[in-house]
Amino acid sequence: MRFRAVTLHLRDPKEYPSYSDLLEKVSSRLESFTTRVVSPKPGDELDLDLKAVYSGEGLEGFDRAWELLKEGYFTSVSLGRDPYAAHLGYAASFIRRVSEELGPEYGTMLAVTSDPPPEGPYFPATRSTSLGLSASLLYPSDLYGALYEAEEPDTTVRHVLSLIFSEAYREFTEAVGEQVPILGIDYSLSPWMDESSARVISLMARAPFMAPGTAKAILELNRSIEEASMEFKPLGYNEVMLPMAEDDLLKEMALEGSLTARDLVSLTPYCITGLDMVVLPLSTPDREIAALIGDVLASSYVKKRVLGVRIILVDGEPGEEVELGRFGRVPVMRVS
Repeated sequence: MRFRAVTLHLRDPKEYPSYSDLLEKVSSRLESFTTRVVSPKPGDELDLDLKAVYSGEGLEGFDRAWELLKEGYFTSVSLGRDPYAAHLGYAASFIRRVSEELGPEYGTMLAVTSDPPPEGPYFPATRSTSLGLSASLLYPSDLYGALYEAEEPDTTVRHVLSLIFSEAYREFTEAVGEQVPILGIDYSLSPWMDESSARVISLMARAPFMAPGTAKAILELNRSIEEASMEFKPLGYNEVMLPMAEDDLLKEMALEGSLTARDLVSLTPYCITGLDMVVLPLSTPDREIAALIGDVLASSYVKKRVLGVRIILVDGEPGEEVELGRFGRVPVMRVS
């Protein structure tokens, strides 16, 4: 297990200079993969590369998001859970505008969500209403061996997760001390390249990813995360995440054509972040992008939890790979 992110949440950007040294100190002690800050509004004081500000709801939210993206902020816009009332076409055209005018990497910094996002360490769908620190974890490989050998995967995963979460919470609280409030830890199963959430799901299901049993395995993992984290101040999403461009197994499947955007949409009732880090051709019609967003909102309506969409449009065709900044080479997916 390692810390994926240590995140400072502010009530005002002017607070940042007072806590920036503490943020760096805690992040360094925990050897965190990234260091982040979330603020309710932009400010010149926020000189960290990974910074987020929530844009708000509806069409006004998109106007604000455009300005925030140009200033280098991660951001999200909420559309509402009802796909029949949401501005789906506008959202699709906005996603296209971001990729065409700012560049595909800016598409990685934008999410559209069903509801206002929770306070938490995961970008870009986050917001800040409090002062304090949060964290997220990277632990898929900690589950590989245990699940590979387990006779009862569900029992095994709960035990291993309890050990991981208790250790993480102890390390985090010791590093922070009483210098600033601890908001909590998002214990979501989140991937980064060879640390693959999809592989964990496959080991739980005892079957290839997307084979029968995939949804059941995701449900069991979500239940296990919820149960194991209960005592350790959970914050944010706390479920399985499947961002395509951040998971090597998903990238392999997308490259060979055995995984489509529609496949990932079919899992949105079980994966809290929704359709995430999906790379599609610029030639994809806006109506298809809008339809994908609408299907995710429909899942959110049924599930009654916030879901999001992060689609990046690139100059490429399905089966090709493109360079995408910090994410390296990523495959272009088929819609269906």
